[in-house]
Amino acid sequence: MPSNLYVLPAYGKAITLDDQGVYYVLNRQSGKIQTVIQLIYHEDEWYLFQLQPTNDQDECCWTVLAENSSCALHSMTSEQITHHFIKPEFAEPKGAWQVMANSQYGFGKFTPLNTDDEIAYAVLMFSEGALQNVIRMHKSEENLMQNTATQITYKQVVFA
Repeated sequence: MPSNLYVLPAYGKAITLDDQGVYYVLNRQSGKIQTVIQLIYHEDEWYLFQLQPTNDQDECCWTVLAENSSCALHSMTSEQITHHFIKPEFAEPKGAWQVMANSQYGFGKFTPLNTDDEIAYAVLMFSEGALQNVIRMHKSEENLMQNTATQITYKQVVFA
């Protein structure tokens, strides 16, 4: 029976609870960790936090990445993703982006077309609705976080 319906395989891995966790940004020149970011799912909402030093030099705390009271991340539509990633600098490697963002920051998951390549993650920065910066992040392994937790004192994150 002829049909005009074609089933195409799903392309691009969705952002799921498995993506929750701690990510780090490496300084390309020194190879040292520059920034630590955490993606959290709490009460049906996604949030991005950054580890920041406090006045006490032995202590750090998680601060929410948001410009105003709109802290939660919301999924971008395919049209919004296309609008932000149509630029020539995103032409290679080929793949699909899944993005969640608030007004100033976002979390991106990139699924490469070449299945031999690993899925990549990025923290995104927006200004006046335009994508300004995409910074590659690496997901922290469980044992790395346990080692880090013994070296850093964390303050409790409280949701309002």
